Amino acid sequence: LDELNLVLMELRDTDVKIKDEDLTIILIASLPPSYKNFVSSLSVGKDFVTLEEVKYILYTRDNFNWMCLLGIVMKPLFSNY
Repeated sequence: LDELNLVLMELRDTDVKIKDEDLTIILIASLPPSYKNFVSSLSVGKDFVTLEEVKYILYTRDNFNWMCLLGIVMKPLFSNY
């Protein structure tokens, strides 16, 4: 996400306009294969997802993983994380 945000800032400086829908697709398509279940779950019960939703879920997922590593919370036995 940090790299995407850097690229977006550079594009803004050059007045390049990219729709949020396109950014959402770029972000989802750039995720590594380990995010396959995450990507599949995004579309359940929805016609579309917003860029802000995807970013929020990714930040939440990363924060949860860090809390597990630090021993603040326990990771469920059966988890897609």
